[in-house]
Amino acid sequence: REVDWHSKYKTRLKRVTEFSKAEQEQILNTYWSKINTIKALSSSFQNSNSDEKKRWANLLDDVFNSNNNIVFSDGENIVLLWGWKFNASEENYVPPPIISTVNETEDHTIAEPIEEDNPVPIIPPDPIDDDPIVPKIPWYILFWEWIKKFFRRFWWILLLLLILWYLLHLDSCSCNKPDHVDIIDNKPDHVDIVDNDPKKQTNNWNPDNNNTGLPEEEFKQIVENNLPPELYENLLTDEHGEPYSDFLPNKERVHIPFNPDSLIEDENTHQMVVPDRINVVVKDKNVKLEDFAKDFKSEFPSNDYQIISYDNKIQKMVIRVPEEERVTIKDKMKKKWDNQLLIWDETIFQGNNFNDPDFKNTDKSYYFRNINMHDAWKISTGNKDITIAVIDDGFDLNHDELNDNIVKPYNVLYQNDKVYANSDLYHGTHVAGLAISEKNNGKGVCGIAPDCSFMPIQIANSGGGFTSSAIIDGVLYAINNGADVINLSIHVLYPPEAKQVTKQQLKGFLGSDDELFWNELFQMANDSNITIVFCAGNCEVLIGLDAMKRYDNIITVSATDINDTKASFTNYGERSTVSAPGVNIWSCKPGGDFTMMDGTSMSSPIVAGVVALMKSVNPKLTNKEIIKILEETGKDLNPNYNIGPLVQVDKALKACGGTENPENNNEEERRIIEKEIKKKRDEIKKLEEKLEDL
Repeated sequence: REVDWHSKYKTRLKRVTEFSKAEQEQILNTYWSKINTIKALSSSFQNSNSDEKKRWANLLDDVFNSNNNIVFSDGENIVLLWGWKFNASEENYVPPPIISTVNETEDHTIAEPIEEDNPVPIIPPDPIDDDPIVPKIPWYILFWEWIKKFFRRFWWILLLLLILWYLLHLDSCSCNKPDHVDIIDNKPDHVDIVDNDPKKQTNNWNPDNNNTGLPEEEFKQIVENNLPPELYENLLTDEHGEPYSDFLPNKERVHIPFNPDSLIEDENTHQMVVPDRINVVVKDKNVKLEDFAKDFKSEFPSNDYQIISYDNKIQKMVIRVPEEERVTIKDKMKKKWDNQLLIWDETIFQGNNFNDPDFKNTDKSYYFRNINMHDAWKISTGNKDITIAVIDDGFDLNHDELNDNIVKPYNVLYQNDKVYANSDLYHGTHVAGLAISEKNNGKGVCGIAPDCSFMPIQIANSGGGFTSSAIIDGVLYAINNGADVINLSIHVLYPPEAKQVTKQQLKGFLGSDDELFWNELFQMANDSNITIVFCAGNCEVLIGLDAMKRYDNIITVSATDINDTKASFTNYGERSTVSAPGVNIWSCKPGGDFTMMDGTSMSSPIVAGVVALMKSVNPKLTNKEIIKILEETGKDLNPNYNIGPLVQVDKALKACGGTENPENNNEEERRIIEKEIKKKRDEIKKLEEKLEDL
């Protein structure tokens, strides 16, 4: 319902209805004078024998139709907005007489060209012969002309048919694996990943033409990652390199890449932050960001201070500031806009595990036994109406374990559904597999909630690191698109000194601006009865150093090993809601493969799957009720560990009101029998082949 347009005139143009009645009449008289001139030209074209002129006549009639025109003027010049049916004839009406340049006494009036940059082309009229002589053409010539005309059209028809055939057979000609394949029998042993990594696809950027308004270092990363030009072109400056009048980017929620080599450690929080950016939220929802942006620029007019990203829905902006002034600018803004803003650093999070993956080939399914999963599946294996959103670096959606029950995939940085994985972006595939891997497909092990739906949300494009702004957009997407559970296997990396922070010192961090913002965001999820499940982190520090994990109605998961002992790397403390296995965890790897990994990143999706099963049994459970059930039914661990109880899924589901489903009672036995049948079939097939050879 909005139209953007530009004019060559430097003066301010107003819609004709904004002028006084006398001025309106003067402007509209000029308008109708030109319109009538053009109508005369159109009429002469319409009466011509030339098809080309008749086409021009039809075009002119459509364009210069008062019902389709909105008239703008600066009092002298006129600009017409056209191209839609504006139903504007009433505002463009002027009572007669109407000034006209048409001389109606002439038989064939040809109007003078309109004095515009692009005048309507004047095509001279055809000479009129009062007594034309039409020679009679022999039939064989007419027949030959008909043959030639037919074959000219025939080749076009044939070309169109070939294009149509190609489009209809495009899927069968493609060498890529489709997004989803229902395989009943003879499933292939391995399916290669379809590489949707935009970095390996055709690059649409000209590296020598930085038209984004961003510094060269950031533009270089945009080019290298082949981020969508439609998002970044003229993002901060117009085509002339000038900032926009409202000092906001011309598109919302566009993420500016950061240079991993430039990150610094904040001296207060010990978190890794982008040194030249701060996050700002205007607390008063009635204040327009455009008004705040102008106020901000009046206070900080230098181009060194720039709003580089914003989101009207949550009143949030990312502001670029000089690196050496980051701390002082935050203080200045708080003093200037006292108690009106939340201000905090752009923090960097990691999804990949802190400890090196353990590839020892030990028992790959111990964690199912430790949390009583087999008994729990007798009650429920999930419900497709319950959706688990996994927010992570990337996902291999062609993996046999993950290509079912996918709903609304989303790439935050590209603002589309092009979700992918590669050798750098492997973490999300492993995490997602633990929550929702397919059951009974003869591969790997199944997820905790294999029959629930899976919403993959990608927030990284290289290296596995991502900003707090990307996480925020991922959470908002999940909230707005029907997620029931959100898994966040992400955490801040801390240096060894952070291990010395005590519980008393931690209290000094409480109440920060970023904590207040995250609490408000998670309250939005809680209001929609969406459960947030976080990994505790792998730095052996108190949970809560990270401001994201101080909200009461989220579930924070610490890690245990095969012996139900606290994992050496896990974060701990009173904010550890529950624990789950996180050492030597076997799950999916991009490319259709499997691997073992360690980390609370693995513990979190196990619990996210458990919550999805609980909601499958009882969708009306609140987050407080879910947390209470998990804590009361969990297995108490050594109090010296200072981590939450180990989840016991069967007890949790029974506490939700679940009862054993007869169809699931013999699930494990059924799997064993199916494997035996497959083994026997393979043996029979080999014997048949030998018999055939004999």
